[in-house]
Amino acid sequence: MRKVVKLVIGLVLVLSLSAALFAANYPTKPINFLIPFGIGGAADVSGRAIAAAAEEILGQPVVPQNKPGASGAIAYNEVRNAKPDGYTLVWNSTSIVTSTNAGTAPFEYDALEHICRTEVTDQPLVVRADAPWKNFEEFVAYARKNKVKIGDAGTATGTQLVAIAIAQAADLQVIHVPLGATRRIPSLLGGEVDAVVTPLPEIEAQLQSGQARVLCFPSDVAPKGYEDVPTLKELGYDVSLQIFRGISTTKGTPQEIVKKLEEAFKQATESERYQQLAKEFGYQPSFMGYEDFQKFLAEQNELVASAMKSVGMHKSQK
Repeated sequence: MRKVVKLVIGLVLVLSLSAALFAANYPTKPINFLIPFGIGGAADVSGRAIAAAAEEILGQPVVPQNKPGASGAIAYNEVRNAKPDGYTLVWNSTSIVTSTNAGTAPFEYDALEHICRTEVTDQPLVVRADAPWKNFEEFVAYARKNKVKIGDAGTATGTQLVAIAIAQAADLQVIHVPLGATRRIPSLLGGEVDAVVTPLPEIEAQLQSGQARVLCFPSDVAPKGYEDVPTLKELGYDVSLQIFRGISTTKGTPQEIVKKLEEAFKQATESERYQQLAKEFGYQPSFMGYEDFQKFLAEQNELVASAMKSVGMHKSQK
């Protein structure tokens, strides 16, 4: 019996030392970095930027792979089922709480290990430049009497959640049109929809060229350069929902590796390269560490669940 006990203790010590050595040497090979949306959208642009900045710090390639579909659930599920060794990461976003609450992802948001937040992005309500509504109040007056079509990225996405929240807060008659990330802007300019909710970087060129204009921002403060555009809170509507993005990995990944990744992406967020790209493409670096990110996600999950329940979209996994 004593020999068996000694053998077990020895095995545990060997495994513990192996795990510690593995974590200490991490990373020793390229890291897969899944982006839950298609090429060319705001999530893709900023995801590739943070990956490039992080690989300089980690000393190994951080390789972006686009895994679009099911409002992010395809990428999230792949990471959920990956080996918990820190070599499969996902560029999480608001979709981690929208897809899980809508049932698109068949698990709860906390089925992944969420490492940190790196940025937030405004997602304004935008109309064509020649739209008859010159401001949000005129849009509201019309939409209370006539059904308007508001386009978004798709069912259970952050942009759809904003569209729902705006419609509820202002008591509007709305047809929600899930267009996908690449069709939103062409659909707006082509007249397929009356308005869209979209990440600011994706519509920036059309705003600057005079093809479109912002009616309002569902955030606490309007972003730099748009100070003359009101926020919904300034207009009396309690709606403030920005897209957040950050880093997640597989549940069960050693905490030593999680801490390494947290610090690496903190430095990546603060890097000159990433900061410069943020100015160029319109997203806002906003780092939040591991502990605070857990609390933030719990709050976001509760908010999203409540909104979805109010329109019959919520499908609990519990």
